[in-house]
Amino acid sequence: MTPTLQTSDLHGFFTRLKIQTIPMLGIFKPTCPVDAETKAWIERRFDWLTQEFGFHHLTSRETMLPTADFLPLEYDCTEDGIYELMKRVANRMDVDHSLLDLNFYEDNAIGLDGAVSPASAGLYAEKDGRYQIWLEVNCLDDPGGVIATLAHEIGHVVLLGQKRIEPDTDDQEELTDLLVVFNGLGVFAANASLHETNIHGSGYSAWSVGKRGYLSMHAIGYALALYSLARGLARPDWLKHLRPDAKAYVSRGIRYVTKVQDCSYRPAIERCG
Repeated sequence: MTPTLQTSDLHGFFTRLKIQTIPMLGIFKPTCPVDAETKAWIERRFDWLTQEFGFHHLTSRETMLPTADFLPLEYDCTEDGIYELMKRVANRMDVDHSLLDLNFYEDNAIGLDGAVSPASAGLYAEKDGRYQIWLEVNCLDDPGGVIATLAHEIGHVVLLGQKRIEPDTDDQEELTDLLVVFNGLGVFAANASLHETNIHGSGYSAWSVGKRGYLSMHAIGYALALYSLARGLARPDWLKHLRPDAKAYVSRGIRYVTKVQDCSYRPAIERCG
């Protein structure tokens, strides 16, 4: 004979089911796109940048995007064309472009075995009271990537050249990447953080996918999340200009901070909390 369930039995069954399934909801809790150490560093340094440059500096400026308003419709990959890009980036970062010298170099990224080794995209130096900005000639095809590199190297002018940090600051390169985000150029940094390279020469051809910059795409994504939330935007329009993987990290960071409220950079919570 088939057993039957009484109403009281059904009530007990669903009560037990509820008790057992509630803890499982924790698997849907938003997670941060970076590890705890990186998260703490980004929040601490973003707060330092806010104290150094002012909250108004962060919130009052338009976010620079890969559109005709900031990026030429036809990219002129010549010294004159790139110099014009450098002037735009310098103006955005409050640096007098007349103090900058634009130079180019070639970083040999091919080893004797034909393997591709990491190559730098730009360099910075000070000489005779002027700031030397160097760009690697094999990294000039993508205008967005050029802007990201220019922003990083000009960031050195802001931090090192203007004596805001010491030359031996341990995290100066990572902080310079973070400054790019703080100044509204983070979309370019995120899109350029992972790049493909094709190199051809006499007797060889090579292709590689490599990281550009000092912060990972995950870290730039979380930094952009703080940037957006501090500006009062939980759904920024500029997300559509990000490459899909970078967009996912930014969205994940925004969701984490707004839902979990675990962030030591208080403006990100207070403006969208």
